[in-house]
Formats: sequence, C-alpha cells, structure tokens
Amino acid sequence: MITIDKVSYPYFKEHLEHLKKNIIEDSEFFQHINSQPALDIFLSIGFEDKRATVLNASGKSFSQVWSNIENLGYSYLKNLREMFISLKIDIVTKVTPLGITEFIHRITKTKKNYFRQGISFNKDFKHAFLEQELNGNAVIQIDPETKRGFIHERNLQNYISKHRPKLKPVNFKAVEKVYIFETQGYFYESGKCYKLHDGVYDNGRRNTPLNAEEVSMLVNEGQKYLTGLSKPNGKFVYGFFSYFDKAIKHYNSLRHCSTIYSMIEAYEFQPTEEAAEAIVKGIQYLIRQKVYIDEEKNIAYVIDGENPDNKEIKLGAIAAAILAMTKYTEVFNDAQYIPLTQKLARGIIHMQQGNGKFIHILDYPSLALKEAFRIVYYDGEACFALMRLYKIDRDEQWLHAVEKAFEYFIESSHWKYHDHWLSYCTNELTLYKPERKYYQFGLQNVQNRLDYIYKRVTTYPTFLELMMAAYQMVDRMKADGYNDLIDELDFDESKLEATIHRRAEYQRNGFFYQELAMYFKNPKRIVGSFFIRHHSFRTRIDDVEHYLSGYCAYYDLFLKASKR
Repeated sequence: MITIDKVSYPYFKEHLEHLKKNIIEDSEFFQHINSQPALDIFLSIGFEDKRATVLNASGKSFSQVWSNIENLGYSYLKNLREMFISLKIDIVTKVTPLGITEFIHRITKTKKNYFRQGISFNKDFKHAFLEQELNGNAVIQIDPETKRGFIHERNLQNYISKHRPKLKPVNFKAVEKVYIFETQGYFYESGKCYKLHDGVYDNGRRNTPLNAEEVSMLVNEGQKYLTGLSKPNGKFVYGFFSYFDKAIKHYNSLRHCSTIYSMIEAYEFQPTEEAAEAIVKGIQYLIRQKVYIDEEKNIAYVIDGENPDNKEIKLGAIAAAILAMTKYTEVFNDAQYIPLTQKLARGIIHMQQGNGKFIHILDYPSLALKEAFRIVYYDGEACFALMRLYKIDRDEQWLHAVEKAFEYFIESSHWKYHDHWLSYCTNELTLYKPERKYYQFGLQNVQNRLDYIYKRVTTYPTFLELMMAAYQMVDRMKADGYNDLIDELDFDESKLEATIHRRAEYQRNGFFYQELAMYFKNPKRIVGSFFIRHHSFRTRIDDVEHYLSGYCAYYDLFLKASKR
C-alpha cells in the first residue's frame, strides 16, 4: 500500500510505469492501438475500503493519452492522504453507437448484471463508464412491472459525485444516442501486473491459468473469508449484497450446517488454526441453539427459523448437520459428535415414508406435518448424510433407508432433477452397493445436463459439484465391470470431462478478484469471496460453500498430482 502526499509522485509514477511496460510488451495489441486515429483510456485507482476512483482521457496517440492520464492521476492523488492499493488501465478497443430504443432493447434482453460493456452517454466520452462501474453501482436495472431495462439515474449521479472527480452529472434529457464500448484491461497490485480478459462473459478478470496454484488460492481465500464471518458465539454473518455493502439480515440453519461442512473440506485441503476454531464454534452453536432432542424416542432434529412463531424442522437441515459432524469426525479424528449424529439420523428415518419417500417439513414444536415437499435437494442431502454416517458406524439401518429411498428415486425418475446432492449420494452408495441400477441412475442424473451446464452464463457452483461426484462414480463403475452402461446410455465421458474443465474455469467469474471488488462500496469486505452476479452480486455463506466444495474436488482429481 502506498500513501500519496505532495512528494510521493515517484511512487505513483513507478506503479503506472509497470502497467505501461506491460501494455507496450503486449506487442500485437500495442501495435493495434497505435494504428488507431484516436484513443480513450481509463485509469482506476483502487482503495482498501471504498470504491475505486476512475479517471479517463482521450487523445490522438498512446503517448499523448498516457501523459494525460498520468497527470490526472497525480492531480487527484497529490492532496489525498489515503492508501491506494491497486491501479487498473482500460483501453477502449471498439465503440458501437446505439439509438435509445435499440439500447433499451439490448439491456432489456440481457440478464441482470450481465451487460458486460461500457457505456458513454456522449460521443466525446466525457460521460463514459466502464461496465464494472455500472454493475458495481446497480446502474442498469430491469423494471419489475414492465420488464424493461432502464438506467437508474440516481445511482449513477450519486456515483459520479463521489468517485468521478470534477465530472458533472449526466444531463439525460440531452442524450440522443449511447455509445457502448469494449476495452482491454491491465491490472497492477502487490508488485504483479495482470492482463485481463475481454469478451462477453469473462471481461475484466485476470487472464491467468487455472492451475494448482490458482485453485489453491481460490480455496484458501474462500476459507479465509468464511472464517472471518464467524462470530464469537459460532453463528456466521450470513452475507452481503455487495453493491452497497448491505448485510443480509435473516439466517438459515441448513446453510449454517452446510457451510461448516465445506469449511471442513477446505480445512482438510489447507489446515489453519483460525478455521479450526470457527468450525468448532459453528458446531457448538448448532448444538446449543438449533438441535432439539426427543429423549424419550432417542431422536434429534434441527430447528430452523428466527421467528418464534414460525419455527420448523427441515429434512435438509438435519442432513446438513449430519454431514458437518461426520466430516468433522473424519478430518479431526474426534468421534464426540457421533452419538448426536445417530440421533439426527433417526430423525431422518422418522421422516421417511413406507415407499421410501421423505417428508420435508415438520412444524416445531408440535412435530406435526407442515409440508410434504418443499425442494428437491432435501432428498439427496438426506441420503448422502445417511451414507456418510454409515461409513463411520456401519449401522445397516442407515444403508437400508437409503436403498429404500432409491427404490422411490428410480421408480419416479428422480434423476430428471439433475441434483448435485443426488450425485453425491449416488457416488457414496455405489461405494458399498456397486449395483447396476444405482450406476445407471447416477449416469442419468448428469447425462442430459451437460450441454446446459457447458453453455450456462451464470456461475452457479453446484454444477461443478454435480459433475465431480459423477466423474468419481464413472471411474469406479468401469472398475466394477459396468463399462457396457456407457454404450447402453450413449454416455459421453469426454463431454463430461470437458464440461468439468469449462465450469471450473468459468466459475472464476464468480470470484471477487481485486480488479472487480475495487468497484464496490467496501472492497475489503468482499475481496477473496465468491458471489452470485444476478442476485445483486450477493456473497452469502452458502454461495461460498458450494464454490469451495467444487474446487476442492477439482483440485484433488485433476491438479493434486501436478503439485507434488
């Protein structure tokens, strides 16, 4: 971090020179921009705890515009006694003028927060904004009633007044055309310079290989982020909507438990004392605040809901608690929670019907049926949890309950939901019951989803989890002599692996690298976390957990050997 004052211009210039050097050494691109009759360049100055300040300049040559940008940067920083931690340069490569009607049509047809081009509201780029500025300030929105896209003028004007020095508000009444533009970016922090992706969906994210080192960083940063959200009582800060650093106020016991489960996976990957402490506190909070034990029946449940008048028992929350405690037992070699885990498992069996189907929701404290079905994920979670407990205590009742559930799953073609938890539990079941019908179900659960996953623009991380569990199962299936199932179902193994690698790379667009986090209200709050772009750049504990689980599995299967 550099402190700027009146005598520190050399420090700023030194960092800017690193960026300039990398741009010039990118010879093909540098030659291209030097052949242009005019050039527009943006400088973004990143801070630890506030949005980046963005400056832009235009000119007829690279050297002229660079000199202008350097002067603008120094003029802004010379009297600002604050830390800047990063610099980013964006060079405009393509400009497309659009009439207002066509522009509205384009943003209307684009998924929320997925408009990945910059916008200038005048031809001379006086009011031009990078796509990260627009998305980081919720400027492009969809009207919930008309479903038409629009520019949120107040958000943009507020942003201009605070983070675009000396720029006057946009006079929208005078805007007759907009100019959408693409850029090539370069980012500098901590002594390293990164060329950034351009293009439709990867725009603005560092162009580095997805190797063992990078995946290790993603997992470790995600784990560190979750650890930092652990409160003294073991509860987590649930998450934030990153635009304006707004906390998500409600809480969810299921996600509390599944977050602990993923943290233990990440701890196994890279142990730290801080993570171990957060994991133990989280389990103790769960037991202390959320577990209900029926001593007479020797059954336990997990209570969900913050409202005293609307508490309930979710099948999925019980399952997630079992997953957290069994994973703790394995990784920490500590069986203290197994008796309670067995009580919880009996709670799951109590919610299973004669045909194998599960009841999803009970009222609390009456334990009366509240909802027979709520969401498909609970079924797979319940079976996966029972199989993980079976792995430890070998109590046949857990295995029998899962087999009974699978009779129902197969009969009702449950594979059509393509649920990642079903993929996990099928992989686990076939470890102990390597039967043809289970392997066939596991293949069907992933098979018809691959094209959809490969092309999907959202970064939902459960896709990678679904495929990683299926990939492990396919390897074992062939070893067990069921190769003919591959041909019978016309299952494309190469497509599965290609889609896995595609998703592992694409999911990086859901990680808050500094070059993206710098445009949000509180970068230090979110950098190193994972988010869901179309949910207001939401970073919630369960969002992070699913990314962690997928990347841990990806590392173990594809990258671990290369690190040795």
